[in-house]
Amino acid sequence: MLKRSTAGAGALGFEALAAYWLFVAGSPAMAFAAHVAGCFLLAVWGAKFIDRARELPGVRVWLFGVMLPVPVAGPICAALLLAAMLLISEKSQREGVVVVGLPGAMSAAAHASPGARAKSIIEVLASPDTLARREAVLSLRSDISPAAVLILQKAVGASDEQVRNYAQSQLAKWTEQAELQIKRLAALPDAPEVQMAHAECLRGMVAAHLAGPELEGKYLRIALGCLEKIPSGSPLRANADLLSVSCHLRLRQPAPARAALVRLESAGYRHESLAGLRLRIFFHERDWAGLLGDVRRATPGDAPPDVLHGTKFWDRATA
Repeated sequence: MLKRSTAGAGALGFEALAAYWLFVAGSPAMAFAAHVAGCFLLAVWGAKFIDRARELPGVRVWLFGVMLPVPVAGPICAALLLAAMLLISEKSQREGVVVVGLPGAMSAAAHASPGARAKSIIEVLASPDTLARREAVLSLRSDISPAAVLILQKAVGASDEQVRNYAQSQLAKWTEQAELQIKRLAALPDAPEVQMAHAECLRGMVAAHLAGPELEGKYLRIALGCLEKIPSGSPLRANADLLSVSCHLRLRQPAPARAALVRLESAGYRHESLAGLRLRIFFHERDWAGLLGDVRRATPGDAPPDVLHGTKFWDRATA
């Protein structure tokens, strides 16, 4: 099989001969024969570019149909059409699409022109542009986050093999890094700081969706065991109770979650997440009256009408 670089050089050579026989030697038959050979080599050389024009049905037929009839001028017209189809359209498409949706998802987002059209990574992964899908998956390599993991898990089922490989490789890398960190912390002495870091790492792996459903409960229970080892007099005890509330709620265990929350509130602990955790506990307990009362206490006196309408709905639901 001819190499594409050799085919390109041969095609130019045949077209030069066709021009010579047509305009100098005055032999149209020889010129056309050389032109046909040149067109064949141009077809071999240009295949890699035409493969990218999948959205144009029958592009090979009509593009080379333009090239074949006229020696010299035909290939020039075909080259101009090919440039118009691929180079100009692709440039405008690349400049108009910025992948957004995650912090630092792509460096291009920071330098996008004011009129750039933004697309989410999910939309890019659903597009027919294979190169754009690969770039979108590769852009998630920098920072691990729950959103990035979910997107990569979705990309594992993509039709393009390269996209699947990228996604599987990155998920395996993140999972391996998290598991190595967990093993390293598990091998350290049982100091409160180590137990807290171990529990946070386990809970973080679950929160990032790196632990499958079969391992999620196991990791959360190990995390709770680490938190229980932190003594009550430790400065980390309050943070341990706060993390344990989150772990218990993830395991759908509202009773121990409320006990840990009561300890925090009794100790005068203040944190912005306590209100949300309290509402989640009410929800898991199916205590709608308590949930309504907590929402009302958090609602200012001049609440907007839609908030007041929502509390009236709960009044009817809990009646």
